[in-house]
Amino acid sequence: MVNIQDLDNLEKINEVDKSGMLSVVAETPEMLLKAYDRSQKTSLPKLKKIKQVVIAGMGGSAIAGDIVAGLLLDKAQVPVYVNRDYGIPSFVGSQTLFFALSYSGDTEETLSAVKEAARAKAKIVCVASGGKLKELAESKLYPLYLIPSGYQPRAALPYLLVPVLRGLEELGIISSFQEELNKAVGTLQKLRGEYGASKPLRGNPVKQLAKKLLGKIPLIFAGQRSAAAAGLRLKTQFNENSKVTALFNVFPELNHNEIVNLSVLNRSEHNFSLIFLRDEGDHERTKKRMEITKSLIGMQLGGVSEIWSSGKAAMERNLSLIYFGDFLSVYLAFLQGIDPTPVEVIARLKKELMR
Repeated sequence: MVNIQDLDNLEKINEVDKSGMLSVVAETPEMLLKAYDRSQKTSLPKLKKIKQVVIAGMGGSAIAGDIVAGLLLDKAQVPVYVNRDYGIPSFVGSQTLFFALSYSGDTEETLSAVKEAARAKAKIVCVASGGKLKELAESKLYPLYLIPSGYQPRAALPYLLVPVLRGLEELGIISSFQEELNKAVGTLQKLRGEYGASKPLRGNPVKQLAKKLLGKIPLIFAGQRSAAAAGLRLKTQFNENSKVTALFNVFPELNHNEIVNLSVLNRSEHNFSLIFLRDEGDHERTKKRMEITKSLIGMQLGGVSEIWSSGKAAMERNLSLIYFGDFLSVYLAFLQGIDPTPVEVIARLKKELMR
């Protein structure tokens, strides 16, 4: 553990954050712009009769798919499915646009899925920084969005997200998103001044929440349509950056089950800290459910911390929630004296799988 006040000491932060994850998080707005510029260098062939979009990936790559699927609920005329597995759904066929996302290019589940998609004659587009997926794309002449190497996959989210949106835009599945992206970048740049390391603890809502979460198990609730991807992202960032257990569920589903067990908790006998992700895009009935849920279980959970989205358009609101959560997970890691970057057990798992 470190001193709480050291959250305002950049030198101390850098001693713990040896690989500079906090700096990478802070650079997210610029990474989004760079990702858009890079995506312009790849052109997709004109495709007709696309009936569904499948985005295959795992971990940090799959989160990009979740964000796209959420953003397209009210925009695209075709369904978007996020595939986290070795196999693919039986509906994949010649009228499927299939994005294969693997930051390293060596994610075995994604490589397996893309090979099955090829056998199903899907239209394949690859996003990778190298590895076997890059080699496969080059050998099979699949369109390839080549993204920068050297990041942890979870830290490369802008480079995984933007190419998918750019490809959908080029194929006419969505309209131009550049203006919305620019607004999102502006919003994140403004939020950086409020969330970043130079903003003192007393006026920094992210640092304050990190302090509150120290020694707790975060329990994250979000609306299904508008903030689910941000909620899952926050859960996994707690897992990988902060190295803490975190739980996640969505409204309105959780009102049909999880509030029952939470309502009978004894406040002195648990270690949960409840977080709501709030967004103006939530359904009006979901907003009401959130308020009622707070009144029903808030006391048992010691109150509710609420993270509100910023901005007007769906993209900037969603990315603002993710930006808050990314900073939060790094600050919480620092408070525990943990370097947020290494994920050694995942490396060991991959090594064992290669045997």
